[in-house]
Amino acid sequence: MSNFFEELLGMLEKGRKQEQRFDGEEWGPPPPRERKKLSLGFLKYAVPLVVAALVAYQGFYIVPAGSRGVIFRLGKVSGVADQGINFKLPVIDLVTIVNTEQIQRFEYGYRTVNQGPPATFSDRPEESKMLTGDNKIVEIDWVLQYQAGDPVSYVVNLPEDRSYREKMIRDVAESTLREVIASRKLDDVLTTEKEASQTEAKKLIQEKLDFLKTGVFIVAVQFQDVNPPKAVQAAFSEINTARAERERMILEADKYSNEILSRAEGEADKLLNEAEAYKFRRISLAEGEAARIRSLHAAYRDNPDLVLNNLWLESMEKVWPKLKVFIVDSGENSLQMLPLDEFFKSAGADAPGGKQ
Repeated sequence: MSNFFEELLGMLEKGRKQEQRFDGEEWGPPPPRERKKLSLGFLKYAVPLVVAALVAYQGFYIVPAGSRGVIFRLGKVSGVADQGINFKLPVIDLVTIVNTEQIQRFEYGYRTVNQGPPATFSDRPEESKMLTGDNKIVEIDWVLQYQAGDPVSYVVNLPEDRSYREKMIRDVAESTLREVIASRKLDDVLTTEKEASQTEAKKLIQEKLDFLKTGVFIVAVQFQDVNPPKAVQAAFSEINTARAERERMILEADKYSNEILSRAEGEADKLLNEAEAYKFRRISLAEGEAARIRSLHAAYRDNPDLVLNNLWLESMEKVWPKLKVFIVDSGENSLQMLPLDEFFKSAGADAPGGKQ
């Protein structure tokens, strides 16, 4: 029991000393507190790990197939990244991905409402109506196809907002095609100048976009429908029918002319060839006959009788096959005994004194 009181008194005494020390009355200012030393062992490994994770998360990026990445370093273009895994400096670099292989399409004069099948469209007459060089109106539905050729110029020089960027390209292309159509007559645009108009429009649109350094590459300019205004379509249909009939008749006339000329040329070639052959044959016969006469002349000088006999025999060889031989005696009744009538009939000749 005495021990309990002693411990209680000791605790009270101790509390009084702490109060005096706190008040600074008896013990003076309190001693400085001891600061615990902070252990840097864990932070020594944690900080590099956090930095490495940040670099890995924001530093590596993937450029998809068919695209390229434009790298901006502190706001300036520092390079272009190809498709695949690439690295950039976190916080410092910014990468903009541009699809350089995708072909984008603008429709003028109409819009595709549903791909179908069957496809449905809506007309935009304010885009399709154009003025030709002879002050006539033509309606053209056409398509512009393009892609990002230079990714740096495409990102830097075109508006960032997609709607503004597309509007800029559409306006440049439409105004250029109107210039091309305004330099041609209506009949030419409807018939013979379609391909030329498309080619010229593509070239001029590309030149204007290159001048503006947009980085856009024009793939194609294609006319879908080229028609006169509806009010005069019937008259133009008749004109086209007459033009087609005229072309058909011209083709038929050319075909007939070619046939006649070919036949005449063939006949002329045949006559010329026959004449050449006859000429060659007559010259050859004349030359052969002249050579034979020259040889006979030389032989006749040496032995005239032999040459004459040979000539006589050659003549007889030609004459004898045509002769009919009659053998009679010197009697007075020989003609009566021979059946001359039958002989002449078999020979195909008329009997003496008979009718022709």
